[in-house]
Amino acid sequence: MKAADLPACNGATSWHASKRSCLGRLTTLEILLFVLFALLFISLLSVLFLWLWVLDGYKTFSEGRPIYPHPFENSSVAVDRSALNHNQVVCTSRECVRLAGFLAENLNPKIDPCQDFYEFACGNYGLNRNLPANKPLRQTIGDVQARLNKQVKSLLEKPITSSDKPWDRLAKGYYQKCLNEPELESTGIVAMKSIANRIGGWPVLMGDDWIEWQHGWEEQLAYVLNRTGVNAVILEMAVTHDPSNSSKSVIELDQPKWGAGSRYPYLSGIDDPMLRNYTTLMMQTAIAMGADPKRAEKEMIEAMEFESKLVNFSADDMVRRDPERGNNPKQLWELKNTFPLINFEKYIRTVFKELVDISPNHTIIIREVDYFIGIQHVLQNTPKRVLANYISWRLVQGFSPFLPPSIREPFYQFKANQTGMFNSPPPDRWEDCVTLSVIMMDMPKMTELTSYLKNEFIKQLKVLDWMDEVTRNRAISKANMIEYKSGFPAQILNDTWMDKNWGLRIAPDEYLLHLTIRVKLVRFTEELMRLDQPLDRSMWFQSPAQVDAYYAPNNNEMIFPAGIMQFPFLTLGVPNYITYGMVGAVIGHEVSHAFDDQGGQYDELGNLNDWWDQETGEKFVEKTRCFVRQYENVHVAEADIHLNGQLSLGENIADNGGVKTAFNAYKAWKANTTITKSDEPALPGFQNFTSQQMFFLAYANNWCSIVRPKHYIQIILTDVHAPSKYRAMIPLQNRPEFAEAFQCPKGSPMNPERKCQVW
Repeated sequence: MKAADLPACNGATSWHASKRSCLGRLTTLEILLFVLFALLFISLLSVLFLWLWVLDGYKTFSEGRPIYPHPFENSSVAVDRSALNHNQVVCTSRECVRLAGFLAENLNPKIDPCQDFYEFACGNYGLNRNLPANKPLRQTIGDVQARLNKQVKSLLEKPITSSDKPWDRLAKGYYQKCLNEPELESTGIVAMKSIANRIGGWPVLMGDDWIEWQHGWEEQLAYVLNRTGVNAVILEMAVTHDPSNSSKSVIELDQPKWGAGSRYPYLSGIDDPMLRNYTTLMMQTAIAMGADPKRAEKEMIEAMEFESKLVNFSADDMVRRDPERGNNPKQLWELKNTFPLINFEKYIRTVFKELVDISPNHTIIIREVDYFIGIQHVLQNTPKRVLANYISWRLVQGFSPFLPPSIREPFYQFKANQTGMFNSPPPDRWEDCVTLSVIMMDMPKMTELTSYLKNEFIKQLKVLDWMDEVTRNRAISKANMIEYKSGFPAQILNDTWMDKNWGLRIAPDEYLLHLTIRVKLVRFTEELMRLDQPLDRSMWFQSPAQVDAYYAPNNNEMIFPAGIMQFPFLTLGVPNYITYGMVGAVIGHEVSHAFDDQGGQYDELGNLNDWWDQETGEKFVEKTRCFVRQYENVHVAEADIHLNGQLSLGENIADNGGVKTAFNAYKAWKANTTITKSDEPALPGFQNFTSQQMFFLAYANNWCSIVRPKHYIQIILTDVHAPSKYRAMIPLQNRPEFAEAFQCPKGSPMNPERKCQVW
């Protein structure tokens, strides 16, 4: 066949005279296949158009391959194109959603973070939560403690079974007895009077039938301690570490706590409103327990006036911050030379009778020399009846939760009046009972966090320009030797140890108060018997069921109870900018306490030891003055009072050092992980925040709070911590990293020209 005879399949006219279609020779099946191919081709073009222009697929050529969700620390994630600061990835796990909800609930986005970061981070905290009528303040830490108490409540409410361990039966039985209000109503006064009778009776109740004790007040005070466990009345005694040699135990004597709660009301005289409230409470309680009203008024005023005389010789909390000032060791035989009118030897020998052999050469640390010099004349000239009334009152006050409900209510009202809460209802009984139960029965992620934070603090020590090399090396040695205790003491998993220490049985008809004292005396006896024994560093002095953390300078140890290892402070599966901002800042705070104005006076072994070079020490003091001035310049408008920068100095140093250390530790963690190549995912609702901004937002949420105006005064005058609001704001004002993260202009409220820093 010639080429001219072939059909023109390209659509052109054939040279042949006859014309035929190029599909003319195709079968029906071939035509159908051709149509199907055409439809598929058109569909492909449509999908390509949709991807390129509608779904922004063209960005693949300018921005690289698209992101696909991948697991993140046991959490689920998803693509979110708005999360530009987090490589367009958002965490969608339940933990992340819950944490995001917590932050979003407190956030007030209408506030400029550079003007007032506390209001930005926590401005809506009060809108979404109520301040109970019987509480002076509410804050994040308190919320978590309240939730933990409910968890403890659910455990204590479970029925006692035959399979329960003895200590579980003790805890449940104690709680159930505590809840039995009808029993307290019928037996509370009888039980309280029987305890008062153990120490010779309460004169105001007994009237002319009271028999004066024939021994001195020192021996009487020892009997009170031995028979009721009540301490810190007239003086406070403890077995503690020798400040100069932490491997040894010594006896320490100190001024007591005061019945009105703090020292400052007494200084205004007996007509101070808080003291009048206190005196009224004393009278009401005595009358409710059976005292003649006229006698109660006269004798309780005398008891309060006696207490006021003691307070006049006591030291202010700011003065007491210096541990070296309170380290006054003397041997027992020497005390009579300094305090000729106080028989300390009789008191100590009576307390330790049949437990420890006390010798004249035992070391006694006197915390407040001037206090004991002053009160010896007061005590010599005070009638024993007045002393007995005061001691018995403080006993009843200390055990007030065990009084009948009708007599207990004025104690709640007194506390309410002291904090600006008038006509406040008493708390639910279960709240008191959980608190009492925790006090009486106290007992993998944190390791990573503490490691990064400790290492970062040591890095900071290495570059400080004001510290000499000898002091620097000693500080690094101390930081390396800090012992970390997390969760709970190992002994609580040891049945033998638990049975020995917590195997108490509850007698069927035993009064709740008598059971409480029995438990207290067991714990107190353990403390006394630590005298002359080698230091046991495995001991815990805090309950695991607390939402808090502690640094003990005389042990150079840090304790993180299990209570703080929960939402929102420690939530597994959320981005680490949250974890480091919340619990990381708490750890950094405690690390800083090892080097604050108090903790810095103890060496790596926990000994009170001047290990600072003199010039470096002077530079340190000068830097701390910056904090004192900075905080004291803050005016709290709600209460028309300035912050107390000197009283809160140690905590302010720790707050500022803590947030810096935590932020640098977070950066160090990122540098040592693969997260640097693809940033941590965003939290839902916070896609527009950077990781650095989220760190600072998380930190501030540690301190969200609602405070009654009058309670600000009590916090500022008596608390070593600044009010929560300022714990959130001021440390961030001192951090250039914060100003950079939120692009705050120089001179704006959150980026002041003058900043303070020690560590």
